Amino acid sequence: MKICMMSLMMTDVFTHNYPIEKILEVASFCKMGAIDWIGLHNTTSTVLKKASDAAGIPIAAHTMLKTAFIHDVPNYMDEFKSSLEDACIMGAPVLMLPPFARAAQSSMADDRKRYIDYYGQAEELSRKAGVQLTLESTGFENSPITTAAECLEVLEAVPGLRVTFDVGNVFTAEDPLEAYRKLRKYVVHFHVKDWFVSSERKEGYTWKRNGTWMGNALLGDGDVKLREFWHETTAEERQLWVNPESCDFSDRGEPKEVFAEICRRMRSWEE
Repeated sequence: MKICMMSLMMTDVFTHNYPIEKILEVASFCKMGAIDWIGLHNTTSTVLKKASDAAGIPIAAHTMLKTAFIHDVPNYMDEFKSSLEDACIMGAPVLMLPPFARAAQSSMADDRKRYIDYYGQAEELSRKAGVQLTLESTGFENSPITTAAECLEVLEAVPGLRVTFDVGNVFTAEDPLEAYRKLRKYVVHFHVKDWFVSSERKEGYTWKRNGTWMGNALLGDGDVKLREFWHETTAEERQLWVNPESCDFSDRGEPKEVFAEICRRMRSWEE
C-alpha cells in the first residue's frame, strides 16, 4: 500500500501544531512513501519542498486551503493561481481544490453550478502547468459535492478534472462502495477516514447528510467498513497514493506510535 502522510493531521486543527520537520520525521518513521502538504503550514512552498527533499520524502500532492471563492471575493482566481504556483514549486503532480459550501450558499445546486465554472477555469490553468487538478467529496451537512451523482455532474462538465476519493466523506451521505464503483475511472488519489456513528446527538459529533450524527474515530476503530472498501480496489488502483485522514483525536498519544499503528492497520487490509 502506498501510504501518503496527510500533513493536516499533525496541525492544531486536530492535535498540536507540529513543525514541518516533526511531520516529516513521523512520515519517515512509519515508512510512508510520500506526503500531501495540506496548506502551507505558515511557511512557503519553497521551504516545504526543501524540507521534503532533505527528508527524502516525495510530495505526492498539495491541497489548497484558500477561502476567496467561498466568500465571493472577486480575486479568487488569483488565489488559485498562487496555489497552482505552489504546487509547481513543490513538484506536486496533483493539486486538490476541495469544494466546501459557499458562505452565502443559496442552495447546493447553485454552489455546484458556481463550482463548475471555477473548476473549469482552474482545470485549464492546471493542465497547462502539467498539474492534475482534483476535487474531493466534502463531508459537511451543507457540502454541495459529496455523492457520486454530484461529483459526476461536475466531472462531466469539466472533462479534465479528476477525483481524490475520500471514503469517509462520501460515507456521510451515501454508501462509499457504490459511489466508488461509479467514480473509479476518475480517481487518482485516496483519503481514508473513519467515523463513529450515532442515531442520537453526542458531544463532539456533527449532523451529516445521511441523517446520522458522526464523531471522529481513529482509523479502524469506527463504523466505516474500510477493509471492505479496500478489497473493492484493483491491483492497479492500489498503486495510487492513500492519505490516512486520522490521528489520535484525544491528543494524548505520541505521534510516532499513533501513526505507526494507523499504518499497520492500513497495511493489514491487504492481508
